[in-house]
Amino acid sequence: MKEIYDWVLWFQALAKNIEDEGKAYLIEKAKEVDWGNSRSLLEYRDENIDPFSFFYFLAQRNTKNQREPVYTSVHDVFEINREPPKTCWHDTFIIPTPTPNTAALFHDGKNFDPALLWKLFRLVVEDNPVVETETFHGALNIPYVGVTKLTQCLFLINPQFFIPIDKNFPNFAHMQGQIEGQNGWNVYLQAIERTRQKFPGCYPYEIARVFYLLHSRQLKLRRNFFQISTQAHGDGGGDFWDDFKENNWVYTGGPRSNERKYPLTAPRPGDIVLVRTGRATGKAIGVVEKNEHAESDGFSKKSRIHVLWINKSETELQGSTAQLGFSRAGPSSATYIAFRNTDDYRATFEFIENWTTDAVAEEGAPYDQEPETIDVKRHHPLNQILYGPPGTGKTWNTLNRAVEIIDDKPIDDYKDKDRKEMKERFDELKQAGQIEMVTFHQNYAYEDFIEGIRPVLSETQKTEDGERVNKSDIKYELSEGIFKRIARCAEKNRAEEKNYVLIIDEINRGNIAKIFGELITLIEESKRLGEKDEATATLPYSKDKEPFGVPNNFYIIGTMNTADRSIALLDTALRRRFYFIEMMPDPEQLKDKKIEGVNCQELLRVMNERIRRLHDREHQIGHTYFMDVKDMASLAKTFKNRIIPLLQEYFYDNWEKIDLVLNKNGFIQERSVDNHLFQNSDLVDTERKIYELMPADNKKWQDRDSYIKIYQPNNQPPQNGQDSEAD
Repeated sequence: MKEIYDWVLWFQALAKNIEDEGKAYLIEKAKEVDWGNSRSLLEYRDENIDPFSFFYFLAQRNTKNQREPVYTSVHDVFEINREPPKTCWHDTFIIPTPTPNTAALFHDGKNFDPALLWKLFRLVVEDNPVVETETFHGALNIPYVGVTKLTQCLFLINPQFFIPIDKNFPNFAHMQGQIEGQNGWNVYLQAIERTRQKFPGCYPYEIARVFYLLHSRQLKLRRNFFQISTQAHGDGGGDFWDDFKENNWVYTGGPRSNERKYPLTAPRPGDIVLVRTGRATGKAIGVVEKNEHAESDGFSKKSRIHVLWINKSETELQGSTAQLGFSRAGPSSATYIAFRNTDDYRATFEFIENWTTDAVAEEGAPYDQEPETIDVKRHHPLNQILYGPPGTGKTWNTLNRAVEIIDDKPIDDYKDKDRKEMKERFDELKQAGQIEMVTFHQNYAYEDFIEGIRPVLSETQKTEDGERVNKSDIKYELSEGIFKRIARCAEKNRAEEKNYVLIIDEINRGNIAKIFGELITLIEESKRLGEKDEATATLPYSKDKEPFGVPNNFYIIGTMNTADRSIALLDTALRRRFYFIEMMPDPEQLKDKKIEGVNCQELLRVMNERIRRLHDREHQIGHTYFMDVKDMASLAKTFKNRIIPLLQEYFYDNWEKIDLVLNKNGFIQERSVDNHLFQNSDLVDTERKIYELMPADNKKWQDRDSYIKIYQPNNQPPQNGQDSEAD
């Protein structure tokens, strides 16, 4: 099924033609293409037809009626000497496809730097692109361009080198924030290199297809393994690895005798195929995408099992394989063990285990029997952390999620519930002991969280010299922490399928390694009591009692303020065991909030855009700061007592930058040093500026124009369809 990658060489040939012929050639040819009714690429000046806008606009022609005519026209107009992608095969032609409402062009019709984009294009077309950070960052900061759009376009131009950083990419939100920083190009290169190391021998376009299919749930990995030799052919001829590798398939010539039945119809999409040569050499690991034997319900020499390669390392196996031909490779089989113990395949097995929904098929199971599956009824991960800047509703949302988890329903089932109803349900569950809350801080310890020895002061009466007197004695008792208490309750009620939730606010402020101790292993989903690989540990203080385990009906929800600490700095063990759900400022929540003509939605959006440029995306202002604003008095109070102190913390009292965030609207006052204060003014820096916050009683705090000026300089009429100041 090598046709799934036909588009790669075609796109590269198109890019090479454009690079060779230059700007005038692209402008001329773009006008000759039959774009149908989609002509926005041509609606601006000629110089606005740049290679990035062209490629992204082409990718946006993704409907059934657009692809065939548009790609055929591009193929003919640009005289591409490669087979065009089979546009009618929707399941094979997988590339980033922007939706029709996405701004496809790399400009907004006014702000445009064609020289920068052409420079970047000529650099990234090369086999090993060398790009200056400033060039990459400059393209990233063009209006309507971001990490997703830019990296998707780089992938289209050079799919043998780049990987798109979009919603399909693991840990996308965190990676997006890192690439937006000043060192974004180098961060992106490191991400590509780390990813390719996890998929040895695979091209970026192969990896991107796997990510897309897994994220879109069109493919689900299953720990159901098969093995095949590259020499497994009835005609007894040769090694067929080159054919396997090039065409993304495996096949066998059929049984060598009637005594052995090959389970060719058994593999399903998502199953794993281990490919070897002889008994000692591993060739590759692939994921089944399509099985022609299963579709035809039988054996045919022309049928193939189509795979996506996730590891193409040829290496000596740690152990000798035993099977011949094509067969299952259960966890106790020699082939499975040999592959699993080989260093070059270790990361691939970890990747499979992390993405797997099914248990391993039992060794010796009938070929027509499906592997035993784990009964997954959960709508929520067992461990999750809501993270983002202050004021984005993280703690507020833990209430909803806790209720959803205990009632065992999807999040969408509660989208129409009002806050009062959810709070009443939350309080009810908390009173019943199914929800507990705790806040981590620098002094919080293992003894508070799990268990520890605590002193207890007791009063006793004793007789001394004929008189009874009170004596205070200190005793030491074993004290259970909040985690252990709720985990024990969850374990007792596991049979009743009752869920329990522990909310940990500010989880990043505690010393994770010290607080969790040995539980950092036990909270893993696969290690929970009731799971296949359940594990227990002997706690250090109560070691004479039964071992402790964490049940699989016990959920942990953490919150994390990224302004205090970046997610990148979190303990690696914690990051690996939690789902991270990003919660960023959402100006859309304020779309109906206008205070005497002040558009709070636009006010927040513009301030955060400036903060992203002056600092980073993790130090933005959350929308909840404005949720309770009802009039100019409360808006002024919010700015004086919450927004500006937050900016002081963000910028370490750098008042010049704070003033820039506020667009020099007058809240920050500037004055020079008064030389008359000093007898010897030669020692005084007379050019130094002193910045002070406007006095609290100044009427300007409640002047609407002061706030409008923050997002609408000089109070010009609104542009681009923004609301006017008075609706």
